[in-house]
Amino acid sequence: MELSERLSLLAGSARYDASCASSGSIRRREPGGIGIAAACGICHSYTEDGRCVSLFKILLTNHCVYDCAYCINRESNDIRRTALTRRELVVLTLHFYQRNYIEGLFLSSGIFQSPDATMERLVRVARELREKHRFCGYIHLKCIPGASEDLLRQAGVYADRLSVNIEIPTDENLRRLTARKSHDGILKPMGVIRDSILESRDERRRFASAPIYSPAGQSTQLVIGATPESDYEILRLADRLYRLEGLRRVYYSAYVSVNPMDSRLPACHEPPLRRENRLYQADWLLRLYGFELEDLLTPSQPHLALDADPKLAYALGHSELFPVDINRAEREMLLRVPGIGLRGAGRILELRRQRCLHIEHLRETGIVVKRALPFIVCPGMSATPSSTSLGASKTRSSRRSTTVPRSHCKAPPENCPTVIYGGGFAGLLSAIFDIFSHQWKPDRVLPRGSPVQMSLNEKVVSLNPDAGKAARVWHRFGEIFGEAGRKTIYRAHLSGEGVVGHLVYGAVAETIRGMQSATSSSSSDYFRQLESLSSRVGREAHRMRGLLRFEEVSKGFLAASINPRYDVIPLIQDHFEQRYAGRQWMIYDICRDHGLYYDGVESHMIRIDWESFRAAHRGAAEELNLQYLWKKYYDALGIPERANNHLHLQKLPRRYWPLLPEKRSSANHIDGQHFHEQPGRPPRPESQQAAGAGPPG
Repeated sequence: MELSERLSLLAGSARYDASCASSGSIRRREPGGIGIAAACGICHSYTEDGRCVSLFKILLTNHCVYDCAYCINRESNDIRRTALTRRELVVLTLHFYQRNYIEGLFLSSGIFQSPDATMERLVRVARELREKHRFCGYIHLKCIPGASEDLLRQAGVYADRLSVNIEIPTDENLRRLTARKSHDGILKPMGVIRDSILESRDERRRFASAPIYSPAGQSTQLVIGATPESDYEILRLADRLYRLEGLRRVYYSAYVSVNPMDSRLPACHEPPLRRENRLYQADWLLRLYGFELEDLLTPSQPHLALDADPKLAYALGHSELFPVDINRAEREMLLRVPGIGLRGAGRILELRRQRCLHIEHLRETGIVVKRALPFIVCPGMSATPSSTSLGASKTRSSRRSTTVPRSHCKAPPENCPTVIYGGGFAGLLSAIFDIFSHQWKPDRVLPRGSPVQMSLNEKVVSLNPDAGKAARVWHRFGEIFGEAGRKTIYRAHLSGEGVVGHLVYGAVAETIRGMQSATSSSSSDYFRQLESLSSRVGREAHRMRGLLRFEEVSKGFLAASINPRYDVIPLIQDHFEQRYAGRQWMIYDICRDHGLYYDGVESHMIRIDWESFRAAHRGAAEELNLQYLWKKYYDALGIPERANNHLHLQKLPRRYWPLLPEKRSSANHIDGQHFHEQPGRPPRPESQQAAGAGPPG
């Protein structure tokens, strides 16, 4: 059987496992190794139902000696059986990782011969990646119930996360659907993993060089709808696992009928996706928001409402607790208000130490004001949302506008010059220095080349960048806005919006005039708009870390093109320098015609003729074959019964598709439209361009 066929079969069998997180572990690159593991995790693509593709989720084999009624790989099923060799798994993982298709490996398997034999094969794959190839990316291993404690302890040394799937919430129904599994048999390896994690933490407190055991913890999965358990029974089990077994996550998977002829299973035409979503929402309330199970469900009311999320249902059912005084309530009570999340509650507590919060201040906290309004009280509540400054301010900052707001200067407009600056971010900082040095009150602060029209009699001052002035202003920004504020200003500049210069000037002017204190600068309408731009740029940079795709254009040299909405190369530079340290690679922004070249030691901003570069480096046969294998794998991951085109497009907009191998037609991989095997050299670095230069200092 061809490798592509085996890959499709084993990926298709693994797709029903809901876990695909790559977060919770920090693993630095070893000397001579490859990759890193980031604590936040990165999504590299999305399936047709909107689920993230973060890890190379695959089975070692779909051969299985068990006959679980709910499993597609059960022994009695008449399906094509196949397997991957250890070498094939290792090579595919490394190649896919080097091209930024994945963040790591998720390896599971059908149980062949015995649990120990299966677990030993899984551990050998992880050991070879870590020890032989010094792979520092994320690894998630599925643990086999019944495997020896020694193998489970070995697995945690090489894996970032371990998991043992319970699948069926009650022991009685699990035994009914599979004769060889029980809750006791599954909870035993969970206990071994829990104890090993605690022992590792204690050892690392005494010896910093001690190995970390499963740094991202352990997880499990429950199938929803295959058996008649209530939501109360499901969440009671999850709550117990969090408290007693120390699990990081419990995943809920809506039942998809893969064995329709089995009378022990319900005739389910559509997966209960709404119920799955409500269980996830309730799970977050239990884990992070301080809710108790009895706050959400009771034996007499064992099911979550499908037409309202659990927090809203709780608020409506406990009217005696609401409304909450936003200026007096404890954090625990704030977290029970619909529309207020963890960050919003923290921001409310921070701001109310400085002043009494009014209705117009709420948007600064990041809460969903429309949802929270019926359940809170604060000064200014008598005004309707549409007539408050809150509504008007939200409209201004949420709209992507290129219009330049007028400053609040007292001098008449004819005495206010328009300041034009050049030289990128350093030019903007230099302009801020000159504006306040000369005590100008400009009506507009624009970058050179801005499309904004000027009147014939308008006074214009054109400024050039000055490194000394820029450094002094950058230092002063740290005193005024703090490090987080400086980061906000720099990211807003990377948006390329012509309005940024004036927003920076306005934020500084208001602070200096005493309209806003240094600790509450984010209250400024100018600064809020800078924060909005900064957030959009940050989200785009995070997205590009996953959606960027490398191709090997010559031996050992990787190249990738991107088409981001904003200039994000300065924000993703550190990530890829760590991920591919010691290798030569290039990332080119085809929208702005500049890129980043890394020679294995340091980075250089470059500007080349990208089309000529592509023409000289057509796709090699091996590269096209890897792209084809990745597409076959990606196509096998989607679950037709869960298809959600709207969510898929929301997560993966069409404008990114031309640069993603998984979204191209198979013909494009074969006809040599991309890189082809020809001798080539990496581009020579040019002098650093101002567009990609970072902030001073």
